[in-house]
Amino acid sequence: MPSSRLPRRFVSLGLALLIGGCTLGNAPFADQSIGNVATFSSPLSYQVYNILAGEMFVKQGNVAQAALHYVAAAQQTTDPAVAQRAVELAMSAEDTPLAGRALERWMTLSPDSTEAVQYQALANLRAEKYAEAVKDLVKIRDAAEKEAGHGFAFIVSLLALEPDSNKSYETFKRYVETVDSSPQAQLALASFALKVEQFEVALQASQAAKKQGTAAEKVQAARWVAKALAGLGKLPDAIQELEALGKDSQDTEFKLDYARLLILADRRVEALPIYQQLYATLPNNVDIIYTLSLLFLEQKSFTAAEPLITKLLTVPERAADASYFMGQIHEGLQRPKQALEVYQQALGGQYSRQATLRIADLLVETTSLARARDWLGAQLKATSDNERKVLLLQLDGQLLHDQEKYAEAVESFGKALAVKADDPDVLYSRALSTEKLGDFGKAEADLRAVLKLQPDNATVLNALGYMLAVNTQRYAEASDLITKALTGRPDDPAIMDSMGWVLFLSGKPQEAETWLRKAYTLLPDPEVASHLIGVLAARGNKTEAQGILDAMLSKFPDDSLLLNAKAKLVSL
Repeated sequence: MPSSRLPRRFVSLGLALLIGGCTLGNAPFADQSIGNVATFSSPLSYQVYNILAGEMFVKQGNVAQAALHYVAAAQQTTDPAVAQRAVELAMSAEDTPLAGRALERWMTLSPDSTEAVQYQALANLRAEKYAEAVKDLVKIRDAAEKEAGHGFAFIVSLLALEPDSNKSYETFKRYVETVDSSPQAQLALASFALKVEQFEVALQASQAAKKQGTAAEKVQAARWVAKALAGLGKLPDAIQELEALGKDSQDTEFKLDYARLLILADRRVEALPIYQQLYATLPNNVDIIYTLSLLFLEQKSFTAAEPLITKLLTVPERAADASYFMGQIHEGLQRPKQALEVYQQALGGQYSRQATLRIADLLVETTSLARARDWLGAQLKATSDNERKVLLLQLDGQLLHDQEKYAEAVESFGKALAVKADDPDVLYSRALSTEKLGDFGKAEADLRAVLKLQPDNATVLNALGYMLAVNTQRYAEASDLITKALTGRPDDPAIMDSMGWVLFLSGKPQEAETWLRKAYTLLPDPEVASHLIGVLAARGNKTEAQGILDAMLSKFPDDSLLLNAKAKLVSL
């Protein structure tokens, strides 16, 4: 008998019901009349009645009632198969006391039945009688070892069948503590512990196996150590655990674990060549193809990603995602017409929102704003989904905003809010357009409405603070908002820029320069540069201000903010 499988009869016992989690609840015995043996012509007729009634209730889906009838039948028979069926049904109904009665009868009728002990182990496990469950496991292990020579693997397989992973873990933990602390047992304990996120236990068990195990067990232990460390948030240590073996190992699972850790640690450049090796070994593994294609796309290696995405297009469950990624490739390779075509195929997938945005933008770039708005309008008429309606109206407003048609943008955002009031993204977008129209009161009202919904939204805190700083003299209030935004995102250069500018406007140029230099180092864009140039010039450092201006104008010669900064610098 193969070690990875349970005995044929045990697998067919009704574990389809048991493992399937048929939880119809418990019916008290007195609540359901099943007759009395004295009212029947013989014990046999009583038994036959209850078996037939039990099967009838199984067909009706009433497992709890079926179990009651089978337990009654089991008491009047010498056939262990009837008691076995009673156990199956009682455990499926999660009626522990009834299952206990049925098990007692089964074991009386068939005292040497290993299958009965298997069910008893699961019953004890579910009742949290872990010491008794461990004793059962030892009996099962010894019997399986005698029969097939793989007793340990057998009990691990048995516990893996239990839907409640926590109870399987608790049982096996006690098995290791009281019966078997061998490296293979420690490895199995680590596996059970990882499944229920008991990472400290998994770490200790896998480290013990690593010290005492065979060469193969030590490699497996290293994998579990790394998984446990990653679960504990110690990614650098997890990577170090696998690093020596991960690069050169021929074990694909090991290499895959190592590469995934690198991705989690944001070391994707290092993960790329490992995924290339994995792909060379497993060219049809969909998950490897998917991840490798994304790694190539992230590095803008469009020609390398294209054949991989083409493969994914043939996988039905990945086709929609692959269509979106293929659109990214076509855009990267300057093929907008093909990009528009494949983005259409992505509209039903998880990247539907992004695909809709890209179609709208591409239509503006390749045809006109009117064409893009017509497409959005057609999409709007074709959908009954309110979430998609909001998205389409918001995109329409964003296109209008980008074309400086702020009044029309506000109108579109208003339509979106009519579909879904208090949508934070739409309120934020409308505030930006309203500000451009000079209606700071309404813009502030929309931003404060978002903050009621999302008090710690750093983007909105920063936007409101900056808007107050440049449009009013409420500098203290603006500073408080921006300070709170920095608390949430202390390394965000856009928020640093806002802090620098509000400090400058409130008469603190030296502190302002410190913040703006930090912001410019991280984000050398025209807006941050124009602020820094203004502060440097105001503090008398015109030479450096001119140098920054010249450098930025060489990159952004037509930027209005830089041109305004230039005019002010000349006037000084």
